[in-house]
Amino acid sequence: MFCSLFLVVNKPHKKETDKTPPAVAKDTAIPEKHQCNLTLGWDPWEPYQYLTPDDTVQGLEIDLITAMANQVGCQIDFVQHDWMHLLQGIKNGSIDMLGGASETENRKSFAYFSAPYRQESFVLYVRTKQLDKYNDHTLIQLLDNQFRVGVTEDYIYGDQVSDIQDQEKYKNLIVTVPITEVNYYNLIQNNIDGFLEDPFVAGYTIKRKGLSRQIQATNIEVNSGTVSIMFSKASIQPEKVEAFNKALEAIKASGDYQKILDKYSS
Repeated sequence: MFCSLFLVVNKPHKKETDKTPPAVAKDTAIPEKHQCNLTLGWDPWEPYQYLTPDDTVQGLEIDLITAMANQVGCQIDFVQHDWMHLLQGIKNGSIDMLGGASETENRKSFAYFSAPYRQESFVLYVRTKQLDKYNDHTLIQLLDNQFRVGVTEDYIYGDQVSDIQDQEKYKNLIVTVPITEVNYYNLIQNNIDGFLEDPFVAGYTIKRKGLSRQIQATNIEVNSGTVSIMFSKASIQPEKVEAFNKALEAIKASGDYQKILDKYSS
């Protein structure tokens, strides 16, 4: 039954060739006149970005980026795929933007980054029955006792996790998946002992899937840092990035930024 649940949630990704792209949420609707069209890549990560039953792309990330695009005078077209495919799209210019991106030296070779617009952190989640066993340990202490931790491919979890991933002795204990929701399935099926996730995302997902009795957060937190909008160097000029930075300042000054945060924290 649990496996069936995941099959229902993870709908097939829409191809870029779909004739009718998903609409944006009404409260962040695009103006009728536009100076440009930009493609924003996204993968399901509630409540930051997700598809509603009426085929609308919505979420905290979507609303923030759309509000900035409105200020710049750009219309956004949405392209859904997994994170690795979207990164490739940034590299070759078929995707103009990705939200929720961490700036790294490697990514700077093919992408520009906006000013940071959100802080990000990750918490370790485990099976409820084993919460007391794992609480009050460090992640390194758990790994030294053969703890298997789930992570999502090419997500940036911060320096601590990067250092762990670089160490050969932990190689077989880091279980990488292409889609974040697979971590929930792997934990319930005892394929891993815990996984790292944004607490806002995990809380939302656990509630929606009715897993609050099975999965809980430990007090082990990994700080990742800030996230930005990533722009393709193959399709976007630096002037456009600067325009989005000014738009971010504008929506903060107007109070729209805080309204969007409050909408998803209530």
